[in-house]
Amino acid sequence: RIINLDNLNILCDGSELNEKVYVKIRSTGKLIPSKVEVSDSKAKVNLMEDEFGVSPGQACVFYQKNKNGYKVLGGGWIKN
Repeated sequence: RIINLDNLNILCDGSELNEKVYVKIRSTGKLIPSKVEVSDSKAKVNLMEDEFGVSPGQACVFYQKNKNGYKVLGGGWIKN
């Protein structure tokens, strides 16, 4: 349930990542509630639900739900 990311691209104020965040591993994957810890251009993602088939090189995108739907907060590439 722990994923390490590299080459982050953050599109929000970093404080938004401290709130309730969802991540999506594949474009067709489900939104998974998660906790994200960012440090420099790396992140540690703690998934709150199991996700299978996670592999290095895949993208991991961060989302936050608001009144209009889901807002993209950023993302990175799965390292290991």
